[in-house]
Amino acid sequence: MNTEILNEHLETLASHVFDNDKLVTYKWLSKELQVHVNIAKQILWNFYQKYHSSNNIECTYLLIGHLKEEGMHVEVVKDSDVSKAKEKFSKIISEHVYSIHKPIVDLQLLATADSGDVKYSAIKFDAKMRSNEEMQLLRWGTAAKQVTIENVLDFKSADSTNLCMTEKNTTKKISPQKKNSVKKGNLDHFFDKLMVPPKSVEVMSSEKKDNNARKEFIEEKVIRENKNLLERKWNRSKETDEILKKRKRTSTQNDSSDSEIQNSVEMKELFPETEPETLVKPKSLVSENKKEKEETRRKETKAETKKHDIAESFDHSLNTLEDIDPYEPRINTDSKPQQINKARKAFVRPRYYSTELGIREKLFVGIITSREHLHSRDVALNKTIAHIVDKIRYFISIPEGTKPNVSFPGIVGFTDTRNILKPFHALKYIVDNYLESYDYYFLTKDVNYINARSLVEFVNKITVSQNIHMGVQSEIDTYCSLESGILLSNSVIREMKNNLDWCVKNAYSDSDDINFGRCILHSTSMPCTNHIEERNLTFVQLKSTFNFEKDFVQLTEQNEFQNSVSIYPVYDHKLIYKFNMYFAAINSIKVHKQISDIRKVISATAHLGPLNQRNISWPIGNQPGNRPLGRFDILRWSYFNMSHVFFETDFINIQELKGDTKADIDNIINTAVNNIISKYDNKLSFVRLLNGYLKFDASRGMDYILDLVFNEVATSKEIRKRIEICKPLGKVEIIPVPYVTENTRINIIITIDLSKKQDAVNFIEHYSQNCMEKKCKTYLMVVLLYNSDSPSKGKGDVYLDVKTYISMLNEKYKKDQSKITWLSIRLPVNVTSVDLDPMLKIAVTDLCAKKFSSESLVLLVETGTKLKVDYLNRVRMNTINRYQIFSPIPFIEYHPDIIYADETAAHDEVDVNSNYGKYDEQNYNNIAFYIKDYNAMRQTVETNIPLVRSDKDIATLLKLSKHSPVTSLFEMYVSFSDMHVFRAIEPTLKIKYKDVNCDDVFNDNIYKNCLKLRNNHLGKRSQLARLILDYQSYQT
Repeated sequence: MNTEILNEHLETLASHVFDNDKLVTYKWLSKELQVHVNIAKQILWNFYQKYHSSNNIECTYLLIGHLKEEGMHVEVVKDSDVSKAKEKFSKIISEHVYSIHKPIVDLQLLATADSGDVKYSAIKFDAKMRSNEEMQLLRWGTAAKQVTIENVLDFKSADSTNLCMTEKNTTKKISPQKKNSVKKGNLDHFFDKLMVPPKSVEVMSSEKKDNNARKEFIEEKVIRENKNLLERKWNRSKETDEILKKRKRTSTQNDSSDSEIQNSVEMKELFPETEPETLVKPKSLVSENKKEKEETRRKETKAETKKHDIAESFDHSLNTLEDIDPYEPRINTDSKPQQINKARKAFVRPRYYSTELGIREKLFVGIITSREHLHSRDVALNKTIAHIVDKIRYFISIPEGTKPNVSFPGIVGFTDTRNILKPFHALKYIVDNYLESYDYYFLTKDVNYINARSLVEFVNKITVSQNIHMGVQSEIDTYCSLESGILLSNSVIREMKNNLDWCVKNAYSDSDDINFGRCILHSTSMPCTNHIEERNLTFVQLKSTFNFEKDFVQLTEQNEFQNSVSIYPVYDHKLIYKFNMYFAAINSIKVHKQISDIRKVISATAHLGPLNQRNISWPIGNQPGNRPLGRFDILRWSYFNMSHVFFETDFINIQELKGDTKADIDNIINTAVNNIISKYDNKLSFVRLLNGYLKFDASRGMDYILDLVFNEVATSKEIRKRIEICKPLGKVEIIPVPYVTENTRINIIITIDLSKKQDAVNFIEHYSQNCMEKKCKTYLMVVLLYNSDSPSKGKGDVYLDVKTYISMLNEKYKKDQSKITWLSIRLPVNVTSVDLDPMLKIAVTDLCAKKFSSESLVLLVETGTKLKVDYLNRVRMNTINRYQIFSPIPFIEYHPDIIYADETAAHDEVDVNSNYGKYDEQNYNNIAFYIKDYNAMRQTVETNIPLVRSDKDIATLLKLSKHSPVTSLFEMYVSFSDMHVFRAIEPTLKIKYKDVNCDDVFNDNIYKNCLKLRNNHLGKRSQLARLILDYQSYQT
């Protein structure tokens, strides 16, 4: 199975087991993922091997075999009991993984895990029930339906005085001739008599109308009762509780007289559950005129052929079929399909359009190496080509149970230590994982330098539809050498896939080149070549006595060296860096020349453009920058000097330059000064920076304007220069990240103290409405902070009302498996709040982290918020296990008395508007992370910030508050973890206004931030200015 698909299945399985607490059996997983049951067992086994060390899951096995006491036995046992269970068996026929789940006491729970499958098997019936009319047409055909109706009508139109309900009397009335005729199955005379009325009989027009009306009534009656019959038959066939009664034979008797037809018919009980209809005796008949009789004969003659076919079927049913349905089915195979229509599988659209369209990436590079050279040659190759090619993998032989001690990814280890088979193991890995992903594959050993840019340029210019087998010929001319590298197309790899077994069996040579070349030649009949489509793939072979210092200059004079794709053999990894530096410099010169040529073309052709678009941007060919539509879209120029920047934002007047910002401005000034001095042949000397301005344009990059002061070296005259500098944005890159879904359960933690009891109740109420009622995959833990002297039990509990409300909600949503829990923490003396002390927040997080598994996603929130589904989904997508944490920037509300001064009442929902609040960049209270990542970070910083394991350890940690190395949990991640940190505004995360008290803050940095936070949360500057003016006018 493809590794990426397997990882997706394992991720899905993890969400079922860890988040949903589901008992996952191999049968259920097979149907869930739509894979074969054996693949489902393999997925369960891989999942157990990956997570069993955490002791949070257990596995069961299904054992089938013969007992020692005779008899077959099937048993499901836990992993820990397998050895003991096997002792019962004399012979085990089958043993495989049965289920994966969290630890359970009673295995009887597994009996209900697949109850739906046991009851209904694996068959899903989606067909709609046909109507009665469709069933009748499909069973008997249109003609048979007509015969049934006409037959009844003919019987009823005849003299009904001779109807008899006993088979004995009917048999006695049949004449010998007719008896023989019935036995022969010939009913032509019978239908002729029925269809042709006697010559002496005439029907009066009024009586004929009555008879027709009676026939229509009887016809409708028969159709209605026939529908009821089909419905009863359908019910009987579904319930299988009755067998249809046997049909009685129908016989007829004709007199020798030509003037009258007498029918003696024994009627079958067509409707066994209803009383038979009483036939009305027709009135006397009156002779018709000749025209009517002739017209009747013509109509009957046309239908005679059709009746003849029907009669044969009807005659056969009269004489031979006594134990089946009343009608003989006629199977019409002309309009029926000759093959069974298979149910179409639902089309699942791939995640990417390139997968659906079959679009592949261009180049895969495989390096066949060894453990000894991972830290030297392979590291050098990885640094020089990994950022250029689409994918690179390193294939090594590694004994089972050991791991290579390297940090870079892409290492594939084979437990088969036979070096002669390593190329075929690499080929098998490519076939299993990347056969559908790339057009070309470059396989080589780690004894060469690969000029990746030339190789990519070459494969981009050749046709992907051709078979490619290119390289340097080895000892045998038809085989390519792996030391220099072999370029293979996707089509060649597919051919080798079908002959991989043959290749392994015939790998009897000591040379990898011969074994691998024999496989290619056997699969494709293509010998090794170094040219295709009039293009040459150039390789350079170094002499065994090559010395870089002495021979490199001579080597660069060769044309083949400049265009080479591979240089071999290279055993010293330092040579790889030296060769790469040379080719990078050559490529840089080439790129700058191309840029210069393009700029000249742009300048020469600018006058040919439209009149309003002839202005050439600077630098030539770069984006012209932002064009503001109004005054609010004008980008800000920030003034700076050598030490500070002024008015960088609306909320900062002056800020010291430090860190990366300081280094960037120093680099800009040095570059500008060196350029001026070089331009004037060292006749000027730099004195100082007079003025500096900077602006960031998201469509262009960074722009700088510098006013520099120089002195002439000869005359010491002061000269001022204004320099404009642009740092364009580079190419946008998509960073690959691990795959995540929106199915992960979020464990929400909210911390409250005695001053926030009502806020906590409001938050829990909104949580029950937005999350518990909507059955979101969330879990809430409420952390209750008790003062050192606060009661925590019985009716005197200070949080009794909060606990009571939580218990009521748990009982209400018990069926939905949605739950709220609380964790009580006793604070040290003189500590009452958690808002402004980062050490206390870290201590609370340490105690909460112990309550969750390592794979749990945790979200820290604060009171005054209303959780939205969109926000929770963004938390799931932006928090990535072992890769990234997420800290959203909330929208905070200003003081209600200020923003709603002109309104009658405050708004229930905070509006995202600059008049009502702002995005608080200094708020780090909301942060999401995985427990596994948190534990890893805490172990790194445990020497500086001790880990809190109980309430008693909090006092020790709070001693660091005065000289805290960090000011928030977010900063601790930034400072002591290698995790990516994602920070962005969150429109749906809105926080109500809260009073900020800075009196109990001991740390100077935290106190300054607290004062800034309190001032910025009051309102806009215009609102505060108006408030001051109103107060002044009130005083006067």
